[in-house]
Amino acid sequence: MTSFQAQVIQNIPANRLVALAGMGSVDNREYDKIYLKKSELGWLPDFVTSVDLEEGQEVGVVIRNNPIWDVEAAQRLPAGTLVMCDEEGRVKSYNPSQGNHIGYTTHEVEAGEVVSIVRKYGNMPQNQIEAAAFSAEDYQSEPEFNDLGDLTNAELKELLDKKGIEYKANATKAELIALLGGE
Repeated sequence: MTSFQAQVIQNIPANRLVALAGMGSVDNREYDKIYLKKSELGWLPDFVTSVDLEEGQEVGVVIRNNPIWDVEAAQRLPAGTLVMCDEEGRVKSYNPSQGNHIGYTTHEVEAGEVVSIVRKYGNMPQNQIEAAAFSAEDYQSEPEFNDLGDLTNAELKELLDKKGIEYKANATKAELIALLGGE
């Protein structure tokens, strides 16, 4: 465990991801101070705050090396979702084209709720990017496999298109359902 003093350069709500503010972030920067700001889209955050922080406030930062952080969710997130930082210091489902992942959720939450994440920083190798194309919006609207038989061919093809799965233009309903993993 370690601790230090830092100055907050913008308002940061509780349960948001926090980053160290770099050289160009502060006018008249004092070189003997550490500055904090909200982490931004795709960044690897340095901390998470458990309280509201106000611009100009001097705060004590305590680093406990805890692998679990409680962070506000920007969207609905199922348990086990690989997440990244959004533009407001919240977590959202990981999109490789937008930056690095920072961990995964331990339980399901709705947007605005606080979710526990297990920190696991990184970027996926290119051969794993296609597998990470998960979207919470797809999760919310995708039918259960036992409902696939109730869909039209056009709706099945739309699901296949969303998932990036190729199919024959003249595929039968049974073939389309099989491609989606249904019976």
